[in-house]
Amino acid sequence: MKVGAFVGKFYPPHIGHLSVIDDMANKLDKLYVIISKNNTRSKNLSKNFEELDAELIQKWFMKHYSKSKNIVVEVFDESNLKPFPDDLDKWSAKFKKQFPDVNIKIADESYREFNQEYFSEYEFWPIDRDIIPIHSTQIRNNVLENINYIIPEARKYFLKKYTLEK
Repeated sequence: MKVGAFVGKFYPPHIGHLSVIDDMANKLDKLYVIISKNNTRSKNLSKNFEELDAELIQKWFMKHYSKSKNIVVEVFDESNLKPFPDDLDKWSAKFKKQFPDVNIKIADESYREFNQEYFSEYEFWPIDRDIIPIHSTQIRNNVLENINYIIPEARKYFLKKYTLEK
């Protein structure tokens, strides 16, 4: 079986993420969408951006993929680990324990070396982060201008939050 893992903060989840997930789900028997949970890191991502709980992001993805039979959305709590790139050995050991059936790691090309070192027994499938011309950082910096890039299940949340603040 081909079992892939697409790991990210998804902060916020956007249509670029959906594009990758949809493409990979069509090529795999099972795809884990794994939301990294690290509350310390999340607080530091953007001073003007709403702090998001990993379980809320999980809920949005689960709603979006509720009819998908081969997509599993999980939270990976890395709060007790030092931020990337520290603790990679501990991170990879914890990952392998929580997701023992994964045999393919999916990430952008900049993570190839990390995956080759810590997941040498896995296949590495690189993604093109620029197929959809948006990144989470751009959305965090201007949510309302980029609201149409946020996944549909989360847009109402952000519209309510950011239009009430104005």
